[in-house]
Amino acid sequence: MVKSTVREKSDSLRLPGNSFPLLWFIIAAFVLFGQTIFFSYTYLDDHTLILNSMDKLKSASFLNKAFTEDVFHSPSGHGYYYRPILTLSFVADALIGNGSFVMFHFSNIVYHVLATFLLFLLFVELGYDRMRSFLFSLIFLVHPMVTQAVAWVPGRNDTLLAIFILGSFLFWLKYVKTSRIRFVWLHLLFYILALFTKENAVVLPILILLYSAVVMRTSSKKYLIAGTGWIVITAIWAVVRYQAIGGAKGVAFPTQILTIVKSLPAVLPFLGKAIFPFDLSVFPIFADMKISTIFGIVAIGIFAILISMTKPRRWFYYFFWFLWFLAFLVPSFVSINKQIPNFSEHRIYLSLAGILLMIMECNPVKKASFSRLGPILIVAGICLFFSALTFMHTRHFKDQFAFWQNAVNTSPSNAFNHNNLGAMYFLKGDLKKAEPLFRKALQINPHEPLANSNTGLICMRTGRPAEAEKYYLEEIRIYPAYDDVYFNLGLLYYNHARYDEGIRQWEKTLKINPSYADAYKALLFAYEKLNRKQDYKRISDKAKENGVIH
Repeated sequence: MVKSTVREKSDSLRLPGNSFPLLWFIIAAFVLFGQTIFFSYTYLDDHTLILNSMDKLKSASFLNKAFTEDVFHSPSGHGYYYRPILTLSFVADALIGNGSFVMFHFSNIVYHVLATFLLFLLFVELGYDRMRSFLFSLIFLVHPMVTQAVAWVPGRNDTLLAIFILGSFLFWLKYVKTSRIRFVWLHLLFYILALFTKENAVVLPILILLYSAVVMRTSSKKYLIAGTGWIVITAIWAVVRYQAIGGAKGVAFPTQILTIVKSLPAVLPFLGKAIFPFDLSVFPIFADMKISTIFGIVAIGIFAILISMTKPRRWFYYFFWFLWFLAFLVPSFVSINKQIPNFSEHRIYLSLAGILLMIMECNPVKKASFSRLGPILIVAGICLFFSALTFMHTRHFKDQFAFWQNAVNTSPSNAFNHNNLGAMYFLKGDLKKAEPLFRKALQINPHEPLANSNTGLICMRTGRPAEAEKYYLEEIRIYPAYDDVYFNLGLLYYNHARYDEGIRQWEKTLKINPSYADAYKALLFAYEKLNRKQDYKRISDKAKENGVIH
């Protein structure tokens, strides 16, 4: 029999003195992450989700699209990431901040504080004394592995998921302990919000059933409302999600499972970074996580030693919190395209709570008296050390150059990183720095999406049309659905008096993307110049039909 650690005290979440730790969390978070408020875009998703969509986000009419489209608002059947709550949070920031990116970064810090505070409340509810709960919540707040979830704006999705999962789990514990019906409704509300934040939330009822059955010996009667709610809510979410993203056509479920299985070794570096957060990267792949993988093996050894020093050993708690760690981390390993899977650190955000709870169950920590100065100073030292690492790592999210330079430096085996750093220099107009990076990407992976097209752009800009054509055609062979490459190839042909060939490429651009405004403009210009009136009218009508010309 497993003895429950859930305390039998107040049934209210307003525990005495909660404002004190919350105040410290606020101060610590803004001191540590305050610099991020003035950071720019990294050009990893944030430019698509926010910068290029700011006018839409500032419109209240955009709210319904949060639930009816994937987060990138892809055409039906081509989306994969269903994140309505994330989109709503962006809408709120755009409206409140009037489009200022400062508001987005500010909100990220606020969400991190809320998640940390809920973790503190959960620690207390699980029976740990307030000082121990406060100190380990502080470790969570300053841990270098949470940096990306705070400093990179789209990383807030994992912070939001943590808020709703921790809140839902906390309210469930309150409900089982007190039988007060309001807690089960709050539990279900937070579960709804968690599901519409990230699909990982679907594992929560399973975790609750396991914990309640083994630890709390919950009466079957208490599952009536919750169980019905889980089934109904999950079914509605699944249907709405399917309707919004078209069931992620083209990526079979068995294929997704296979990609997760193949990526399971990545659990080791995540575990390693959770204990030894030194080998940090903004965009890592497994091939460049060798040091963290070794740290992961060492971490397993440390846990084995700590558990062997613990008597009596409550094996279920180690099992459950490690399962928590895996349940919210491993599903994010799914790869929905042909890119090499990346293992960005924001994915461990909620899972990190499981690691901390495993540590808190070990005797060297569990038996330590935090009413004494010694243990407090040790944890304070860890927090200060972690804070220094976090502060330095935060700088890698300052702007697109800092971000992608760190990606190249820390994960040099990833062609994607070289291609994107090159793209940043290209956008800046520094072609001399951009071209070697594009070519390095192709050297690592000759089939890297967009790298051939980007190299073609360099060649076109520097007066090498034959070479540019070669790279454009190779991009089309590798990535035939890429609209920009057809448009650029059309420009190349047209500017060298190959008018019909250029027009054909622009027509292909519109077949792939009927809303490509520049392709309409180019075709209208060409047809007018060539006096092809019927074609001019056809393209003009199509542009009006697709809302490009009003």
